[in-house]
Amino acid sequence: MTLVEETSTQDHPPLRRNRAFQYLWAGSALSVLAERFSAMAFTLVVIWSTGSKSAAGLVAFAALLPMLLVQLPAGVLVDRWDRRRVMVVCVAGRLLGVGSVAAAVATDRVWIPHLAAVAFAQGAMTVFYQLAERATVRSVVPAAQLPAAMAQNEARGRGANFVGHPAGGLLFGLTAYAPFLTSTVFYLVSLVAMLRLRTPVRAPAKRKGSGVAAGLRWVWGRRYFRTALLLIAGSNLLFQGMILTLQVVIKEQGRSSAVVGLIMAAGSVGGLAGAVVGGWWSRRMAMRHIMVVAYVAWALVMPGLIVAAHPVAFGALFFATSLIGAATTVAGMVYQLRITPDGMQGRVGSVVLLLTSGASSIGALGTGFLLEAVSTTRAFAAMSVTMGVLALLTIATFARRGAREEDGMGNV
Repeated sequence: MTLVEETSTQDHPPLRRNRAFQYLWAGSALSVLAERFSAMAFTLVVIWSTGSKSAAGLVAFAALLPMLLVQLPAGVLVDRWDRRRVMVVCVAGRLLGVGSVAAAVATDRVWIPHLAAVAFAQGAMTVFYQLAERATVRSVVPAAQLPAAMAQNEARGRGANFVGHPAGGLLFGLTAYAPFLTSTVFYLVSLVAMLRLRTPVRAPAKRKGSGVAAGLRWVWGRRYFRTALLLIAGSNLLFQGMILTLQVVIKEQGRSSAVVGLIMAAGSVGGLAGAVVGGWWSRRMAMRHIMVVAYVAWALVMPGLIVAAHPVAFGALFFATSLIGAATTVAGMVYQLRITPDGMQGRVGSVVLLLTSGASSIGALGTGFLLEAVSTTRAFAAMSVTMGVLALLTIATFARRGAREEDGMGNV
């Protein structure tokens, strides 16, 4: 099950013998796999049945909008509620929602507002689940084992991408409802696994300053931390645009939807490699150095999308982009978990995800309309230029002495 070997200590057993972590990991792996099987199918249904790029962008926007609207209140509630119960309810809710889409597609009763509504609901429950799951890791894993645990979690997500995206595309090519039906089954098995997690994971009660504002103040008070989050938000906006643009390119080339899944699988392989590297990276390099290396590397890789034409070339570029992204994500999660008080994990995590992932919804919506106005080549060119600007900003920000001193960014 584990992809990164953890270092045990005299006081704590290795993660492979941590029963609570293994149930959490397995249940979450199944949940993520279920989400990946159906995620791309939402837009594939629209693109392949209507050909409307803007409608596909709207459905993708609905799926990602909860990252903007739900993150902050979800963070407050996760810090107050039983986190295990939150995860169980979210898995059950997504099971019902995706099951309804499977039934609608199977009976040829597809309705765009229904797809958008389920995509939004699934996105909202995913937000709650991610915040609860990430906060729970710190409750069941010793601090010394956090790098290994977060590397395994990142590898889990990338592995789910590797299996889910191509399999979802292949299943969609066979019959449109198959990805949604498969997701429903995986959510059911995930629900069983989560019900077996018995470790109490209720957050410590915090009454004073326990609202949304507390999390915002905590993040805002750390200049270089919040700057890093804004830079990550910008890059995530571009990555979401890359994925939607890729789908349009493959459709315009007359290729099967399965090709999109295979290209995304190549990205997932890169993500798996990055997850393995990320744990090692976070122990040996300062966070500010990781930021600079990642953004310079992305700025060098992304222009390749402008001239790429063959799926193999796209696969190689997505591999490189995901490798860098996964390694950086692991390092960032370890850094955030270490510097955040346990009683504020949900609220701070919600602010982090709002800034970093919330931009993805804007990227999906904006890219959909951008592709109605310009060619895919020009869209990729605009993304490449923007990434170059982000790389320059990263260098200018994290080469400063203050970045070495604040919050231990120079050595954490």
